[in-house]
Amino acid sequence: MNRTSLRILALCAAAASLLFVFALSVPSATAQTPADWNRLSAEKSLGSPNAPIKIDVFSDYECPACDRFYEGTLRPLIDDYVASGKVYLVHHDFPLPMHKYSREAARWANAAARIGHFEAVDRALYDNQGAWTENGTLDGSMEKFVQAALTPAEFKRVERLMQGCISDSHQEIKGCAVDAEIQHDIAAGQLIPVTQTPTFIVSAHGQSYPPAAGVISWPLMKQFLDKLLGQK
Repeated sequence: MNRTSLRILALCAAAASLLFVFALSVPSATAQTPADWNRLSAEKSLGSPNAPIKIDVFSDYECPACDRFYEGTLRPLIDDYVASGKVYLVHHDFPLPMHKYSREAARWANAAARIGHFEAVDRALYDNQGAWTENGTLDGSMEKFVQAALTPAEFKRVERLMQGCISDSHQEIKGCAVDAEIQHDIAAGQLIPVTQTPTFIVSAHGQSYPPAAGVISWPLMKQFLDKLLGQK
């Protein structure tokens, strides 16, 4: 990547941070969340539902920005604030049409979620995004990373749920067992509306803050969360 590209990325990150601070400065009087969000998303959640802060994240496994947000911000958030009971983190799938393998990755994650192992596969998909996006399902690379994240018995259960789901096209497959969860997330995202990934919504003290989009650094996110935790 040349210096011009790096400069553009830096400017974009700075702009996203400023928008984040502005958007989350006050709760939104009109921000609403679909009443049935929790109906299918509980299996793709981390932490305690009783945590004082909830963060709903709409993400695409093939999106480079989503990968940066996960590795740089959500990983420390999970290891610290989720683990300590301060934040309840809920993943929502929002595969973008221009990404050839994002829906396939979401299917693997949702299949793992059905047997209670979402976190391991979620992490494996992001940790190895650069590898499986090269060929997707053509050489089994995506499946290989999912398999490595699970025990043999767990993977067999996930594999059974994935029967008939694997495809190298953008097209949905009728009868894929886990597509209902993905479509539920997409429908919820369209109501917000989600216009880019990652997009996340923070809720605390009975208030939902306006949706924020883009890669927000962990220090900035932590500063905001600490401010919310200090409120009564």
